[in-house]
Amino acid sequence: MQAPFEEIHQQYTPMIHHIIKTLNIHSDKELYFHEASVALWEATLTFKCHKGAFSSYAYSCMRGKVLNLLKKEIKRSSTEICTLSLPEQPIFLTNAMIEINIKNLTPKQKIWVIEYVINGKKLNEIAKENEVTVSAVKSWRKEAIKKLKKEMKY
Repeated sequence: MQAPFEEIHQQYTPMIHHIIKTLNIHSDKELYFHEASVALWEATLTFKCHKGAFSSYAYSCMRGKVLNLLKKEIKRSSTEICTLSLPEQPIFLTNAMIEINIKNLTPKQKIWVIEYVINGKKLNEIAKENEVTVSAVKSWRKEAIKKLKKEMKY
């Protein structure tokens, strides 16, 4: 006859603490203790006596469950994004500043800078106004960005 789970849990509590200690878990110990306790309960339900000792089976079940939770917590914490709230400050560009920055661009690249960056038009609008394809406007953009980046380095 099997002992009640409370007795088994009390007997294996030191093993649970050992698992938590060997995995260097210092925060949320209660969470991991609970997870190991659930794993111990599941181990009592799924244990087959002809396959070996219960203690080694319980240890591997508890350790595996705690490790899985630890991996999930690490993954979750690494995917959390820290957001920094910066006040939006409008960028004021004078015509002289714009002219200095785009003086080395071709006329078509200048069209892209003025219409897209300054006036906020979409690529398809620019293409329609200039009677060209959207891919042509994208090519103007690509080359304009290259040139502007090159100028910014100096």
